[in-house]
Amino acid sequence: MDLINNRIIQDYVNKVCAQVKFRDVHPDVKLELEAHIQEIIEEHLAQGFSEKEAAEKAVVQMGDADMVGKQLNKVHKPKPEWSILLISLLFINTGLLSLYFIQKQSLLSHNIPIFERSLLFSLISFIIMIGFYFFSYKKLERYSKHIYLGTLALLTYTVLFGIQYNGSSSWLTLGSLSLNVVAVSPILFIIALAGIFNKWDWDNTFNFLQGVALCAVPLILMLGAPSISSSVIYAVASMVLMVASGAKLKRLLFISVPFIAMIILSVFTVPYRIDRLLIFLNPGSDPHGSGYINTQLNKIIEDAGLFGQGLTFAPQGLPDLHTDFIFSFITYTFGWIAGILLIALTVLFLVRIARITRIVKNNYAKLLISGFVSILTVEFLWNILMNLGLAPISGIGLPFISYGGSQLIINAVIVGMISSIFKRRNVSQNCQ
Repeated sequence: MDLINNRIIQDYVNKVCAQVKFRDVHPDVKLELEAHIQEIIEEHLAQGFSEKEAAEKAVVQMGDADMVGKQLNKVHKPKPEWSILLISLLFINTGLLSLYFIQKQSLLSHNIPIFERSLLFSLISFIIMIGFYFFSYKKLERYSKHIYLGTLALLTYTVLFGIQYNGSSSWLTLGSLSLNVVAVSPILFIIALAGIFNKWDWDNTFNFLQGVALCAVPLILMLGAPSISSSVIYAVASMVLMVASGAKLKRLLFISVPFIAMIILSVFTVPYRIDRLLIFLNPGSDPHGSGYINTQLNKIIEDAGLFGQGLTFAPQGLPDLHTDFIFSFITYTFGWIAGILLIALTVLFLVRIARITRIVKNNYAKLLISGFVSILTVEFLWNILMNLGLAPISGIGLPFISYGGSQLIINAVIVGMISSIFKRRNVSQNCQ
């Protein structure tokens, strides 16, 4: 029986859907209702009723449309993933508090109102987070190729003509605003590649090589900036995305070898990077020269104590205390208990995000979450290990906490999109 064109059934389905306020699930609700009605109609047809009589009886048997609709409205009422939102806000407030103390103690060599600026960026990020929560992430999928090409063009222009800072052409200025394009580009490429790789045929050799090339071109540009930290973050996230979208594990070696080779080559062809790596392996070889930062970090962590040293942090000659080394400042000021609590919250935060990949029905959403959790894991892990002297020093901040408007906004976009995905976790592939 043609349910789509049956007026009795469609009137009933529309009345039910009218009570379901979350419109994104209407296609799934309609499919579910029509499937139930179809089963009941077939039973009545088997008993000898006409199609019209069977349809009328089926609708009556389904129950009052308003009541059914209100029950389905309760079932499909969107709920935020509160733990992820609360931990994000806790991270941001920890960052604000730390930056306030750093500014109050005048621990930076340059006089920048980092607290006021961070407060402004936090408010902007909060608005962006809410905006992406209400925005349907699925609308981005159709623009995946546009996002990829647009980001590629912007990154190419930045590498060629961008502003240099610490030897990296990563920045573009837009009026009075500066944007770290290279740091922002991994998340934009991951959003684009998640859409491109959705339903990608990795078993086809041409498609496989094409997919690897799509991931490799941005990596080459990031290495050309150069930005090792952004390159590693992007390389890990893109490889995870390839595997999550169906590339077989036995091909992971084939995928990872050229990526790892490019990153290693970019390290061992630049003398100061070789020095930085050697100093990481043996910080005591030059404690007053190239190993000074590593030595100071070790001293800060050792002096922190269980409950911290309070507001006694003296300038240690550490550059970028408000960005790369804010974890050391927090641990020294508030103690190891605060440091361990921060690490525990980080683990909980990442586990809660990863958990969403198991409960969402949409494959594009699974790929997005896989990419997001990869990016955040590398950023958190590298920064914390770097501060503990367990990873080479690089320009990578602690997500949500370190000073940096571009990074904070990007993190807000990630949390907003994760919240949007969780809100629509029960929406299937049928709903576009």
